[in-house]
Amino acid sequence: MFIIIRVTAHVCQRSGGKMEEEFSKVEGMRRQPQQMRAIKRVNQILDAAEDLFAEVGYEGATTNAIAARAGTSIGSLYRFFPDKESILKALATRYLEQMHEMFFQLHSPEMATLPLEVYIDRVMDAFDELITAHPGYRAVFFKSRAACPEVQEMDSDLCAQFAGKLAEFYRLKAPHLDPSTGELIALVVVEAVRNLRRLSLTRDDPFQHRVTQEIKKLLLAYLQPYLS
Repeated sequence: MFIIIRVTAHVCQRSGGKMEEEFSKVEGMRRQPQQMRAIKRVNQILDAAEDLFAEVGYEGATTNAIAARAGTSIGSLYRFFPDKESILKALATRYLEQMHEMFFQLHSPEMATLPLEVYIDRVMDAFDELITAHPGYRAVFFKSRAACPEVQEMDSDLCAQFAGKLAEFYRLKAPHLDPSTGELIALVVVEAVRNLRRLSLTRDDPFQHRVTQEIKKLLLAYLQPYLS
C-alpha cells in the first residue's frame, strides 16, 4: 500500500477562502509540503484535479491540464507529484480523512441517546452531503477503481475502522447487546452501506440521493430488533 492516512484534527480543505492546515503524509509524493505556501500550492493542485476528474474522468485528465487549471507550472506540479496516480492517491487521502473525522464525531455518546431513526438520518445525510460537495469523489472511488487498486485498499481500511467504532457505539446504545453480536452487525452494516454506496455512484446525484433514502430504510429495519 502506498498511502498512509494520518488523521489529525486539522484536515486540508479546498482552498477558495477556506482555512488550509496541516497536510497529511502521502507516500509516493516526491516531497511533502512543509511551509504554508507549499501546502497552499498542493491544495490548489488537488482542487484542480478534483474538478477535472469530475469533468473528464481520471483517464481523461492529464498532469498538464491539472497544472493549468491550478494556475501553476507543470514543473511546480512535478515538484510534489511524480505522476497522475500520486495525485489521485493524495485526493483520496483528503476525502477519507474528512470521512474519518465526520464519522467519529457522529458516533459520540450523545448520539447514542437519539432515537434510532434520527441517528440513521443524521449519519446517512452527512455522508450524502459530503459526497455531493466533492464532485471528484465519484471519479476517485468508483470510476478509477481499475486504474488504482490502492485507493480501494485505503477505502477498505477505513471501513474496518468504521466497523470497530460502530461496534463500540452499538454497545453504548444497547448495553444488553452481546459484544460478538455487536461486532457482527457492525460489520454487516458497514459492508452493506459500502456496496450500496458504490451503486449510488454509478449514476447522477438524484440517483445517489434516492439510494441514500433506501439505505436508511434498510438500516432502520435491520437495526431495530438489536438497538431499540
